[in-house]
Amino acid sequence: MTVLRPEFPDHGSPFSRQRERDRKTAAIRSAASKRFIAQGFQGTRLEDIASDLGLTKTSIAYYFASKDELAESVFLTAAEFLEDAVKAAGTADADAGERVLAVFEAYSDQLIDALDGRRDQPAQLQELGTLPEEARSRIVSRLSAAVGSVDAMVLAWMNRAPHGLGRSEPVTFCLIALLDWLKTSAGTMSRAEFSQASSVLLDVLRSGLACSCETLAPIRPQFSPGNDLPQIFDRKARNKMKREAFLKAGIRFFNAYGFDGVSLADVAKSLGVTRGAFYYHIPDKESFLDQCMEHSLEVVEATLDSAADAHSGLGFIHRVLFDLIYTQASGVTPLIRLGLMTALPIARQNRLQARLRNISRRLGDAHAAAIADGAARELDTGTVEAILTNILFLNDGFTLSAANSLKDWRISEEPQSATNDYLHVLLYGLTAEPR
Repeated sequence: MTVLRPEFPDHGSPFSRQRERDRKTAAIRSAASKRFIAQGFQGTRLEDIASDLGLTKTSIAYYFASKDELAESVFLTAAEFLEDAVKAAGTADADAGERVLAVFEAYSDQLIDALDGRRDQPAQLQELGTLPEEARSRIVSRLSAAVGSVDAMVLAWMNRAPHGLGRSEPVTFCLIALLDWLKTSAGTMSRAEFSQASSVLLDVLRSGLACSCETLAPIRPQFSPGNDLPQIFDRKARNKMKREAFLKAGIRFFNAYGFDGVSLADVAKSLGVTRGAFYYHIPDKESFLDQCMEHSLEVVEATLDSAADAHSGLGFIHRVLFDLIYTQASGVTPLIRLGLMTALPIARQNRLQARLRNISRRLGDAHAAAIADGAARELDTGTVEAILTNILFLNDGFTLSAANSLKDWRISEEPQSATNDYLHVLLYGLTAEPR
């Protein structure tokens, strides 16, 4: 009689030391990721992470020698997620457009595995600039290779059936932003809700928001006419210009380094003003972040109001998306990373969230109107408004990392055509006939 014996070490066994170590390191990475998202890398201490897990700082040091090492391991989960999805899509027997869709299908499946506890939840790739140079280079190198693979799929799709697009990079940039939305949604939705939302996104990517009979003309940027020369003699106008400059610089610094990683002295230095002059306008860092949040929401609300004067339905959505993405891509007006809101007091967060919900509602109402007038396909409006709200902010996760680190394919080159290219897949999808 043959006796069947397991081959050791059996990592599936509850007595496996390797399995136990893997579980503990995964738990530490998960706790660290949540802290990094809420407080930023600079604002997170190992003691805080240890406290969340009921451990001591010394216990964490047994698995990760330093916060830098832990942060690199956390941020690499995001690169690994994208790498795995690209690898899975690369084996698909399909045309170029279907392969891009396969990336999203694989990514969604991986996120469901994470929700079910079968793999680590990917981190948001924020504040890479605060990491040591060597760690940042390793993360960016892996991310760049994975994004490059997605871009190659997009280029193959464009070459298969010319779509009148200029460059592949802005299209890739949009896809990366949508992967970010999937990743964020997985952390805020139930498993069933996430499955539904990912299905809607795949439908949008396959066939677009617009009906097959609807083709929207490329948009040009619109500027308000004005004469700037007399303003240099107007004190109120000068103060407004200074405030705008302070807020734009602040948004860029907060986006890159997080709340705790920003020094007001560094912001002042970047503007070439003294600390005294800066503090005359900005009393403290919390107030500064609050003003940057207010400014970003004001820009979005003003854009919605302007578009509503001449557009409705799908035309309204197109105009709003173009204007807000163009202003960020061209460097005219950056918008702040919404996750930074958690650094503010709860009462302030609630007020800002209420304004953000109203912005989303206006986009959702426009989508419902576009369905009613036959310009848009019938898709779940709640999911579409969440996608549209997310895509307005080019400053989170993969997207922020790409914009700041992968300088060879920045969207800011030729921003007008790049913005129209960026919106193409969202409007028309990957499998529709060229328009």
